Amino acid sequence: MRGSEPISQIAAALALAACLVLAGSAGADRAAAADLTEDHGFFRVQIDGRPVRLEGLVIKRADAQGRLPIALIVHGKPADFGRMDSEHTDVVARQARDLAARGWLAVAAMHRGFGQSDGPYPSTAVCDPKGLQRRFAADADELAAVLAFIKERPDADASRVIAIGVSAGGADVVTLAARNPPGLLGVVSVSGGLRSESCPTWQDNLVAAYRALGTTSKVPQLWLYAKNDSFFPPDLVDRMRAAELDGGADVKLVMFGPLPDDGHRLFVQPSGRAEWLRELDAFLRFLKLPTWKLDEVDAFIAKMRTQVRSKSFLQGYFSAPQAKALAYSRSNNSFWDRFGLLSVEAARDAALKDCNAKFSDCAVVMENDNFVGATP
Repeated sequence: MRGSEPISQIAAALALAACLVLAGSAGADRAAAADLTEDHGFFRVQIDGRPVRLEGLVIKRADAQGRLPIALIVHGKPADFGRMDSEHTDVVARQARDLAARGWLAVAAMHRGFGQSDGPYPSTAVCDPKGLQRRFAADADELAAVLAFIKERPDADASRVIAIGVSAGGADVVTLAARNPPGLLGVVSVSGGLRSESCPTWQDNLVAAYRALGTTSKVPQLWLYAKNDSFFPPDLVDRMRAAELDGGADVKLVMFGPLPDDGHRLFVQPSGRAEWLRELDAFLRFLKLPTWKLDEVDAFIAKMRTQVRSKSFLQGYFSAPQAKALAYSRSNNSFWDRFGLLSVEAARDAALKDCNAKFSDCAVVMENDNFVGATP
């Protein structure tokens, strides 16, 4: 939740492919995406010359037309591998919706051995750099297979692809970048890496593996971490990045301040999502790839018939995660927002409640990215 000062005083801060078999609803929080279509099912891919079925998810805007750029969202690994079969694509569904709302064909697949994907998990990390590289390579083989499958869809643009991974999924997309596959224009690693506490040299091995990946990587990378990440502290992240840069990779690092609880939850925590999505938007603009347009804020202000000196609060709303809502008090020229909730209805109610606690004339003017406010 964020409440603005009177906005004039805001400070500058803040056909589906035949092989995709529908599998029904993935949970109540799908109500958050009324403007999106979501297909939960399976991808039948080829890995090492063998057919493999992976649990999959595809999300796009309901009004999308033509071929869309592909955003591949890659999950991490649980500390307890006994939980692998209980994890499904809903672990990254909210982040996939954030990309779909920006105009992407958002795609997620569960690795082998996870959820309803075929198994078993193909590789385990061993306590040496080469073993770690084999682990990353096995995961990257799956990502390449998923992209090959998705690129056959009539609504997919194979020439514009990004990959976004969290935790171990971050290491997976860094590995994919080192292969420089056609159409991959950028990768984003959020709290990326792989920890193996049973191995006394795991940090050195991780750095060595990243150095090897950097020698072949030509795809721009964006790395996002928080200072209080319990898995990958800043000094280790600096070593990993230096190793990639020494190898010749192109890596931009953004180190956010501490987050509540554990900074390793940057990917999923609503306030963390708001932080890294803002950096993602800047990265996409740099690469000339789709995201929301800055002039959308100007158009919104024109509809509201109000004057502002700073647009940072509203820009923060436009980049904030789904599901979200924006309430407005005209008497005080103030905005209140809520984001990262389970549904638009919950966001609307929460924004109104926060605004009504201060003012008596509050009304919701935005739901997700849709203007819904009447202009008196």
